[in-house]
Amino acid sequence: MFTEQPAAFRPRTITEVLRPASADEVVEIVRSGRRPLHPVSTGRNWGLGSGLPVDDGAAVLDLSRLDRVRALDLERGYAVVEPGVTQGALAELLRGTPRIFNLTTSSLRTSVIGNVLERGVGVHRARAEDLVGLEVVLADGRREHVGWWPGTSAVPRPHAAGPGLTHLFTQSSFAVVTAAVVRLLPRPEEVRVLPFTFASDDLADAVDALRSWTEQRLVPPTTKVYNPVAAQADGYLAHVCLSGAGEVVEALSSVLLAAAGRSPLVAAPAYSVDDVVRATYAGDPDPADTWFLRRTAGCPADRFDAERGLLMFLPVVPFSGEAVALTEELIRDCCASAPAVTVNVLDSDAVDHVVGLGFPAHDPAAAAEARESLDRLHKAFAAHGFLPHRRDVDRPGAATALQARIGRALDPDGVFAPGRYSAGR
Repeated sequence: MFTEQPAAFRPRTITEVLRPASADEVVEIVRSGRRPLHPVSTGRNWGLGSGLPVDDGAAVLDLSRLDRVRALDLERGYAVVEPGVTQGALAELLRGTPRIFNLTTSSLRTSVIGNVLERGVGVHRARAEDLVGLEVVLADGRREHVGWWPGTSAVPRPHAAGPGLTHLFTQSSFAVVTAAVVRLLPRPEEVRVLPFTFASDDLADAVDALRSWTEQRLVPPTTKVYNPVAAQADGYLAHVCLSGAGEVVEALSSVLLAAAGRSPLVAAPAYSVDDVVRATYAGDPDPADTWFLRRTAGCPADRFDAERGLLMFLPVVPFSGEAVALTEELIRDCCASAPAVTVNVLDSDAVDHVVGLGFPAHDPAAAAEARESLDRLHKAFAAHGFLPHRRDVDRPGAATALQARIGRALDPDGVFAPGRYSAGR
């Protein structure tokens, strides 16, 4: 980590990189007087700054060596993981068991905790829904548990009972998270991914059809829509995942294929969904990281920052054909070249967009062009009230008065470097 700073962002001056191997060592570092500390899980927050702090002068607290799965309870459906546990490692541990983990389509080498705290989006639900408990090290060196924690709660199963403090530590810089309790999903009897295609001119009507299916619970809120660049095709591609009992999956498939005939959505041949896509929805990792390598990076995860330039724009917009068609227009107007865009359904009312502005890592002109495109995207989307749900290190945003007050209460001496979502104290 940190041998190569991502080309898309202003270089940072980092005083040192600290790599503790246990939560006890994290406590020692916090109490040592070093400040400010910038904690990262594995530093693979690509397109948003990777492991860079917001400001110069921070010591990076690299938690990747904390890589234990402390507990795994298949009956109650949870795992206790440390920051260095990757989604690939956890999914591999669950292979062949009655449980799966909610994977994302990013690299298997990315951190479970890092993505959960950033409010990433899994293929089955928002990653924040997986989180039920945290172990945190506060600025005074105390280690505390918040939310549900094995052996400390009267509630026998993982459940967000009691005061809702767990999500206080998501998208914040109030503490160091040294472990988390994440929910595991039951392994479905069958997983079927139905591919649908549609022409660019039919975008609004196709999105409205997908929303109707979601509202009526014909499909779960897990649909992904790829623009022609992301789909590597002439038109748009939608993946609708059905899972559960085989009879239910079969019946819903028939209903959807009939409904598609009354919409612009065209059922694509089943073979157009490859085994890697099905396996991801089924919770089974691909050790070769094929999805990430082929569809996103073109290089191994450990060389991404050295070989690829990437800026990410992640706005949330209404789930309607009108809104999504407007976003396509805004993206086209703001970007010098057409980027890859994935639309993730969050629920029956909202979708997020993953807009990836990629360029060669060692091309300053291309990097400048990508930054200018991103600036235009932020301004254009904000004018319509479409704000990003994840920010990058160069655009941290202003802390609200309440955020600043909580920050001063938990960290009055500024032990932790202010983050992207609480820029002031």
